[in-house]
Amino acid sequence: MAPRPAFARGLVAKIRDELTSGSSVSSAFAAEGPSVNATAYDALDEALEAVAGTGPEYDPFGTGFCLTNHVPMVAEALCALGRPDAVRPRVNRYRKYLSDAPAPRGEIVGSQWREALGHLDRVGDWVVFFETQLDDAPWDEVINRWVPRLAPASYAAGTHGVLRVAHAVRGIGQQETRLRRRELAEALGYWAAAYETLPEARGASAGLLASEAFPLVEQLELRDRRDWMLFTEPLAKATSMPSFIGVADLVDVHLDPSAFLADLTEAIAALLVTNAAEVRFSRGIVHAFTAGSATRMMLPYLTPESTARSLRYGWQVAAAFYSGLIVAPAAVDVEAPVESIDELVDEAIACPDEHGIKITEACLREYRVNPKPVYLAAARACTRDLAETGLKLA
Repeated sequence: MAPRPAFARGLVAKIRDELTSGSSVSSAFAAEGPSVNATAYDALDEALEAVAGTGPEYDPFGTGFCLTNHVPMVAEALCALGRPDAVRPRVNRYRKYLSDAPAPRGEIVGSQWREALGHLDRVGDWVVFFETQLDDAPWDEVINRWVPRLAPASYAAGTHGVLRVAHAVRGIGQQETRLRRRELAEALGYWAAAYETLPEARGASAGLLASEAFPLVEQLELRDRRDWMLFTEPLAKATSMPSFIGVADLVDVHLDPSAFLADLTEAIAALLVTNAAEVRFSRGIVHAFTAGSATRMMLPYLTPESTARSLRYGWQVAAAFYSGLIVAPAAVDVEAPVESIDELVDEAIACPDEHGIKITEACLREYRVNPKPVYLAAARACTRDLAETGLKLA
């Protein structure tokens, strides 16, 4: 009897990973890429100490338009890149803009947590709630209790809820410290308080890889994908289309998780190469990659159930960005940039927009697993566009 297609794809992906794990490209990355050790992560604790008492969002222009506090995420990403020297300058640039953390308003008790989901004004209550959770159980037990519950809200806070948690998990996975436990509580609290799901109707999986599923995702009319000011505007339109409710079921999240993520991110990277300079602002589309691949940072610590849930909704978010923002076809036969990996990291650090660091770290993270030049090209394309069109805080 012929094997099921999903089994065959998973087996081929595993064989591919084995064959490429010792390739010269991968070895070159190891030789010239970032080298991370425990001391590199000391800078994370210093950054978390510097921003202690600040809230998950801030209003840099005093207009009532709030942005997500990226400092903990960027600090962790720089440590993962082996560039702890760049953490303090980035913290110093942003610290003066950050707002104080909201004070708790009331205790979240027992099953009442469901009623508190999605109430951003209760973020202080959620942080206290998760501090208690982390006092009562090991941190990996806590995330495996809550990732399945919160994963449907991977779009929450413009994807920054799940992203902050993923960075916090990878940081505490390096070493458990008081400050990193506090950061995990704050990250989980933000994700829960900002809880917002995208439309879905659960059904049978189509059993596809992400690369096979993207062409089946309906996109907005081209004018709607181009004519917007905030990237949340076309996403709201895209995810309200009737066809979107079935998007999450297009893929098979029970394949080998690493192979699933490699396929997903390679497909997104090819889209970033051609769309970074084509969309209104690449600051929006980079989240298709960073949020879609967030599971990778948590993968060593997640149970199979948590992994499957995280992959499902990471894919759903990536598909939403594809539907609402992508305007140009994916790149094919991409060649590696002439710049070295160290030079790409230097460009990301020099980029005034924090998303330059985050997309570069995410691309290099996936490049380690799946050494294709498209990841390097995507990092360069996005960083250079962000340097021109991204957020610039003095």
